[in-house]
Amino acid sequence: MDSIANKLLASKISLIAGVEYRHLKHDRVTNEVVLALTDNRLGFASSVMYWQKKSAPAPAEEEELENMHGRRWGVMPNKAPVTVYRHFGFEFGLLLCSELQDITFQQKYQGEVDALFVLSWNKDLETFGSLIEAAALNVHAYVGLVNNRLFGDSRLRVPAKEHHLRDQCRLHGGLNDFAAVVELDIGELRRFQSRAKNRPQADDPFKPVPQGFKIAARRHEVPGVP
Repeated sequence: MDSIANKLLASKISLIAGVEYRHLKHDRVTNEVVLALTDNRLGFASSVMYWQKKSAPAPAEEEELENMHGRRWGVMPNKAPVTVYRHFGFEFGLLLCSELQDITFQQKYQGEVDALFVLSWNKDLETFGSLIEAAALNVHAYVGLVNNRLFGDSRLRVPAKEHHLRDQCRLHGGLNDFAAVVELDIGELRRFQSRAKNRPQADDPFKPVPQGFKIAARRHEVPGVP
């Protein structure tokens, strides 16, 4: 990971990626995502690396690990922590595959993040598609689904009011690896969520925030002031 992060650092690119299972003692394993985030707080360009563990295995994943590979999942916490990453003013969270099905994660991220990234290796595109669409509205944030190229359907979902704007980018497999670039208007989302009244207007860019939504104080911006 260090060599990859250093190459991306030259282009000022941060990286979020899933990695292979980490093998622990007593035939246990855990699954993680790694973040290599660019940083210049020390006065020079560098990359800071974080590792986030998956809270629990998916049912089929746990069965395959035990029956086919003789491995068990690492110790699971009683309550999975929710981490909000703050990177140059951008607030985001991460979920690993089946964690998207745990509604408590979405509840904890609601109002706290500008975007939620979901890293997956999943061929049940129909189910995951519905979950992603619901998460964008429930969390009321940009939701990025990153699937592998074999299964496809990687996308950036937006809680937009207009139907044709809700998938800002969507990829359906392919033969070659390639990069897609999208822009997130974080300021517009925050200003919309900071309105005193949750009353829909004709020119709204987003769907109304869900009932009970409270924007975190650090994300609050004055509505109407770009």
